Amino acid sequence: MRKTVSIYTFGCKMNQYESQAMAERLEDYEVSFSKEHADLFILNSCTVTSEAERKLRQLFRRLKGLNPNSKIIVAGCYSELSPNQLRKLGADEVIGVKEKTAIHRFVSKQLNRPDGVEKGSFLTVTSSIEGRTRAFLGIEDGCLNHCSYCRIRLARGNEIISKPVDLVKREFSGLVERGYREVVLTGINIGYYGFDLDTSLAELLYELEKIRGDWRIRLGSIDPDTMNESFLELIANSSRLARHLHLSLQSGSDAVLRSMRRNYTVSEYLRAVERARSIDSRFAFTTDLITGFPEESDDDHRRTLRIIEEVNFLKVHVFRFSKRPGTEAAEMTGQIDSGVKKSRSVELMEEAVRSRESYLEKQIGRMNRVLIERSDSFCSHGFDEYYIPHRIAGKHEGFVDAKIIELQSDEEGSDAELYCRSVV
Repeated sequence: MRKTVSIYTFGCKMNQYESQAMAERLEDYEVSFSKEHADLFILNSCTVTSEAERKLRQLFRRLKGLNPNSKIIVAGCYSELSPNQLRKLGADEVIGVKEKTAIHRFVSKQLNRPDGVEKGSFLTVTSSIEGRTRAFLGIEDGCLNHCSYCRIRLARGNEIISKPVDLVKREFSGLVERGYREVVLTGINIGYYGFDLDTSLAELLYELEKIRGDWRIRLGSIDPDTMNESFLELIANSSRLARHLHLSLQSGSDAVLRSMRRNYTVSEYLRAVERARSIDSRFAFTTDLITGFPEESDDDHRRTLRIIEEVNFLKVHVFRFSKRPGTEAAEMTGQIDSGVKKSRSVELMEEAVRSRESYLEKQIGRMNRVLIERSDSFCSHGFDEYYIPHRIAGKHEGFVDAKIIELQSDEEGSDAELYCRSVV
């Protein structure tokens, strides 16, 4: 009987991609995701917040209690920066970010199995942790920014490592040939793709456009300063690139952005939004906000509230500032009281709900190209090119053209997630 391996993933889409890639490299084992019983567990870690680290430690103890004789490997950003802490916790193996490519060797060592054949220096996938319609494809690692709050850059590094264009094309073509209709290009900061290869994200997208098939590309998170003319021109002339971007904001205050060491001002951010919406007035934006950054004033907070309304975001992810060891922001004066951070986060999330409702209300009566991801007894569920969620009566497959007729929600209150009821 083959040994069993269960992989748990914390954090970003890049981690989800790398978990899938590690699973595919463990072809000699029976691999599953998030199963509580196995011969060996791989915890693919995140260090963005202290909460992410706490949840990993909590999961570690629970899995060890359920499986006292099983082995546990912790991989990723948390293990890159705090290996001794994880060894004291009881991890059998602690490996960093780049060692994920050699995961077969570490698993084989712990389970006393042959090493197997070494794969390649870049992780690749042929399938998806997301199901049979959407796949992630990692295209770069590292970030050139020096944000004062960010611990990820300490783990992943300031060196850009881009996957070669030909390798991305082969991986992308393979996913399309296997029936995936949407591929999400992801990385630590994909706007910097190609800096080490004398190419760019726009040039990569141009090459991917040549691949035949009925598919769509969605882009992972980018910064406003990487949205150059060639990039926007490509989006304007493409019917295969989603009209949605996760455009990092973090704060609506220039003073806070300077303290964060972000590479743009609020006005530059708004110009990037305006340029994208000059291509398509419906262009959708999602973003991240950090509330309670050191010395953030009430006025800074109000500016952030106003920009949510001004941009009319489809979705906003709100994070309370968390002091991360080794970062400049952790040592700054003017740390904000936890109660203030909590009240500000509530106000931001309430404004985000209003923004989402406002954006979606403007879409009623519009036609969209929806990719069906799953169906139940009554309807089909999927997302369109603007990352709007749809529910359509009846069972459908692939891409369908659907008209939004009303907004609905499964729940009431601030936790409600609005979606669109649509008809083909």
